[in-house]
Amino acid sequence: MLRKFVGWLLIVVAIVVAILGVSLPRAQLQWVIYMTNFFDIMIPILAVGALINYIWKSNGCC
Repeated sequence: MLRKFVGWLLIVVAIVVAILGVSLPRAQLQWVIYMTNFFDIMIPILAVGALINYIWKSNGCC
């Protein structure tokens, strides 16, 4: 139940940010730019962490 709620919440937040990104002038989008930079940095770090987690917990079948 909580996973569905979090999923819908993230979808709604993404839609709101997309609408604001299109409708607001460039000068008022500082917080969106900071959030984008944050995720540009975090996604590769999370991907490496997920890869290490996958390798660490593999069953050794390969």
